Amino acid sequence: MATKLKCIAVDDEKIGRDALIGYISKVSELQLIETFSNGLLAKDWLENNEVDIVFLDIQMPILTGLDMLRLIKNNPAVIFTTAYSEYALDGYEFNVIDYLLKPISLERFLQAVNKAIRLLQNNQGKKTEHLILKEGTDIVKIDLASIQYVEAQQNYSHIITVSRKYLILITLKELLKLLPTDFFYQVHRSFIVNLDKVDEIVGDTAIINGIPIPISKRIKGAFLDVFKMS
Repeated sequence: MATKLKCIAVDDEKIGRDALIGYISKVSELQLIETFSNGLLAKDWLENNEVDIVFLDIQMPILTGLDMLRLIKNNPAVIFTTAYSEYALDGYEFNVIDYLLKPISLERFLQAVNKAIRLLQNNQGKKTEHLILKEGTDIVKIDLASIQYVEAQQNYSHIITVSRKYLILITLKELLKLLPTDFFYQVHRSFIVNLDKVDEIVGDTAIINGIPIPISKRIKGAFLDVFKMS
């Protein structure tokens, strides 16, 4: 992504703002423009400025995050940062991408950022080209086109690309939400394949670079239809 996504962070607690500042600084695709300690200051600033993403606390004095969104005229993508999961339903009237429950882990933060990048690129008619994920203490950028398949390992996902393997702390279910469905298909409860990398189907297996990937009998028919069209 050539142009960085401009974002602001709004949280009445300094520890919350500092956490977001630190996380945003680790992602080269993001540019932090401003931080605000309350929703009123952020609302006033947004009346004359535009951003791509707002990282927004909900329960704040003076003006809550939800009330702030009701008052602004533009419609930025919003990632809520909150300690209260019960607010999730209240966000449907806004352009809310994700809800991050405090304390926010870097892994969960990156999941939300990937969703935001995908949404904003789709709105611009662009295709998502990579994922930003945390492997150990490193943040890695994985080209989608290089992924051959993914194998679940409990709460981790083993992502196998043409050049190396990654072990990422993310469930297969959560990873599937980040992958474009026109290229990736879950063929088994423990496997996702890149349709472009499947060389052939033999019995109940998909062959990728000589490696057999099991196909669930329950979804084999649907997968064969998708594979023939890919």
